[in-house]
Amino acid sequence: MKVAIEQLEFKIAYQEDNFEQMNEIITNQQFTIDRQAHLLKGVVDKIKTMQVADSDTEQGDDLPPHY
Repeated sequence: MKVAIEQLEFKIAYQEDNFEQMNEIITNQQFTIDRQAHLLKGVVDKIKTMQVADSDTEQGDDLPPHY
């Protein structure tokens, strides 16, 4: 009986260690996801700004290059 209890205690300790490792991995992954989402938002905002600036210059007021 004592051996069985010791084995269970060992398994529980092993599982607790696994949970701690998984928690650290998940926390790091969430940080990476948040950072990538922030960077992606910046890229999308930059593209939108570029599109607005590009559409402002294409009003048709410019003379064709052959004039």
